[in-house]
Amino acid sequence: MLTIHIEDEQLARRLRQIAERENRPVADVLRTLVEHYPGEVSAEQDNREASESVKQVRRAAYAKARRYWQAAGDTAKAALTDEALDEQFGRFDDEGIPRLKSELKSLEPPVGSLAYAAKIIREMGGIQTGGSLDATQVDEVLKNEFADYLLSRMRGEDGAE
Repeated sequence: MLTIHIEDEQLARRLRQIAERENRPVADVLRTLVEHYPGEVSAEQDNREASESVKQVRRAAYAKARRYWQAAGDTAKAALTDEALDEQFGRFDDEGIPRLKSELKSLEPPVGSLAYAAKIIREMGGIQTGGSLDATQVDEVLKNEFADYLLSRMRGEDGAE
């Protein structure tokens, strides 16, 4: 526990007023200020931003699916809300046709797809690159490091069988 002494009475009074108005402890008011301080990013904020990015990707996929269904005359599917699609949407098949989970034989991503590669990477506990990964290196990693790593795992060269 850390005790902070604020010598500026006007600042201390202002912090107390905010805390009283919001019906919470002064420490919570300070925590909010620190979490929103420019240049500081909390793990919670990182998670929110990642979640927001995933949501944006899904919304773009849903918009594409709705355009397809509308053009195909499937107004029932085209009318599904984002929330309904969060629960029901499966993926785009090999022909680019949007499919609901109920229309798929398996929810597993197709072998050879980027989603399949991501699934394998997650199951392996990630890839250790020995450094930071620049976004421009992704293709090279998938072609070389991932392929080599996967082949060595399949051969049992890493001792994990």
